Amino acid sequence: MSDIFNNELFEAFAAASDNVYIYVCDMTTDVSRWSKGSVDYFGLESEYLENAANVWAEHIHPEDLDIYMEDITDVFSGKKRTHDCQYRARNYLGEYVWVECKGSVIRDENNNPLIFAGLMTRIDGQSKYDSLTGLLSSSELHHFDFSTLSGIAILIGLDGFRKVVGNYGYNTADKILVEFSRKIKELCKPSWKVFRFSGDEFLVIAFDAEEKEVIDYFEQVRRETDVIELENDHKIGISASAGSVLFPKDADAREVLINKLEHSLEFAKNNQRGNLVFFSEEIAKKHERSLTLREDLKECIKKDFKGFELYFQPFVIPGSHNITGCECLLRWKGERITDSYPMEFIKILEDYGDIKKVGLWVMEQAIKQQVAWRDTYGELRVSFNVSYQQFLEDTFEDNLVACAQKYGVNPEYIIIELTESCEVDNPEELSAMFDRLRKRGFKIALDDFGTAYASLEMLKCLHVDYIKIEHSFVRELSQPGHEIDYVIIDNLLEMCKRLGYDSIVEGVENRKVADIVGEMDVTLLQGYYYSRPVCRSDFENLLNADKENS
Repeated sequence: MSDIFNNELFEAFAAASDNVYIYVCDMTTDVSRWSKGSVDYFGLESEYLENAANVWAEHIHPEDLDIYMEDITDVFSGKKRTHDCQYRARNYLGEYVWVECKGSVIRDENNNPLIFAGLMTRIDGQSKYDSLTGLLSSSELHHFDFSTLSGIAILIGLDGFRKVVGNYGYNTADKILVEFSRKIKELCKPSWKVFRFSGDEFLVIAFDAEEKEVIDYFEQVRRETDVIELENDHKIGISASAGSVLFPKDADAREVLINKLEHSLEFAKNNQRGNLVFFSEEIAKKHERSLTLREDLKECIKKDFKGFELYFQPFVIPGSHNITGCECLLRWKGERITDSYPMEFIKILEDYGDIKKVGLWVMEQAIKQQVAWRDTYGELRVSFNVSYQQFLEDTFEDNLVACAQKYGVNPEYIIIELTESCEVDNPEELSAMFDRLRKRGFKIALDDFGTAYASLEMLKCLHVDYIKIEHSFVRELSQPGHEIDYVIIDNLLEMCKRLGYDSIVEGVENRKVADIVGEMDVTLLQGYYYSRPVCRSDFENLLNADKENS
């Protein structure tokens, strides 16, 4: 046996690491020796092999075989001095793992090959490749100098993937990611690079691509991944949004590129879901504003909800126009951003989970205020909004009951509003909670009725006390051509009556609308005609004026 196989140096290197495997081949006989670790891990027949190149080729992933064969052929032919290749190899369990294989050829004085020796390093546990999808990991972006390259980067994110995980579990979610990643790579040009960026986000670097080419690529991704087919004919619908940045035009460094990609993807998800959005300065400004809002909101919450305030919009009785209560509406003014509107800052609170803390604060302030007004103005009906996220909290019900007991409020005058435009995943669980709260005396209202995807279906599942008719049906009621709005409202109110629900019509903004709706069978009216949402002192002025006129 050749001395190259039997020496202390080979034994030392062979035992150096569990993730590194060495081999040496006598090219005059085509016999090679492999370290015992490689034999055990890759399930080879023996430490000593004949025709090892072909034997080893059977362990290489079919998609990577051409890469391996091309590289090893160049080395043996003398075209290259060293073997340097990364590919997937099958281990003794039948699983493919990523390896980095390096080797070199020793030749005699006539340039004839004598010895080929090298080592393989398992890199499946390192950060170069993502272990789930086999794509490059985002850390590999460090190898690219975007100031010297040209092309378009695309950051693709799955929409609502947390819900997919919640509905189907992590195993199925992983299978979806694997299938989605396979498809987006398959649709790429060979020269493009695809990365598992993070979680459910994937990065495509389209070198030397034109904008139309990238737009067409994403359209094809959308068409071919809208339904992911898993085993047993299990099909799951998904959608994806994407942000895109041109380099080096809009980004000549990795950090800048990633920052602008994240801006663009977030804008796409929030404003143009399911579409590809190219970076612009307008997007950057909106993103920076969103980050500032998030920071300011968190700081205000830490400072005992500094900057938060409740405004109040009256409920009035049709005909008499007497005030019988109010809806509590959240307002906020930050130190840096003072013009944020509720739809903007409430969405940020919901996106980052802070709505639960702020919601508890709103609940307590509303209940406390109802009690504070009781001695002066009598029992007023006070409502406040509760997000679906809050209802899902295990402690919500206990907190509500404890707060009511703390301030001694009569639950009959507390109306809890669920905004019906939110998507309810578990109506049965929510219905059970509503029933328990109603038994305790609290009133439940379904807000914005008529705008969500399943209004009537929600009524079948949820037992409530009030239906609030959404203002879009009401605002233009007095104008010509809106007779259909009248028919819709009239029938909705009739439905409420037959189901035994009280009704509140929102969006009453002028006297004509007030007169039209006032003649219908409605319980309460609300809108700018009576008052805009106002601060506590201004609302008390309304109550005082109402008291004097009674």
